[in-house]
Amino acid sequence: MSDVTVKLNWNGGLKFTGINAGRIETVIDGNHADGASPVELLLEALGACSAVDVVVIMEKVRTPLQRLEVVVDGDRRSSEPRYFENVRVKFDAWGEGISPDKLQRAINLSIGKYCSVYHSLRTDLKLQAQYRIHAPEAEAAGEYEIVEMSVPTGELQ
Repeated sequence: MSDVTVKLNWNGGLKFTGINAGRIETVIDGNHADGASPVELLLEALGACSAVDVVVIMEKVRTPLQRLEVVVDGDRRSSEPRYFENVRVKFDAWGEGISPDKLQRAINLSIGKYCSVYHSLRTDLKLQAQYRIHAPEAEAAGEYEIVEMSVPTGELQ
């Protein structure tokens, strides 16, 4: 028996409606006109999976975030199949008392241990995580710091 099941209904052209077990619908469009493409949804899933982990971990270490934004971008292979070769995940975190050590550890735990989306992708995918920490009402600014990935994800760049 399956752990997770979704249904896809074809709406003509390259448009589909995805329906999860909770009957929540997602618009998918291979032409990018009326919804996200399957490849965009993959990056969204990777970012969301890691973001959920980071939020939960930061709460557990008693440093709750007030706001979190995650940007995910990737480079795809030029020939078919056009899988991702490199992905960058950039975390912008807002809150009081966020230490770089705690945030880096949360990101490391997410990517290295908990994020099932990441661990479902190709083993040769190179992933780089970066972060910035901001005061609660500040605008996002400054240089990103690179997260030094620890074992077992030390092979990641």
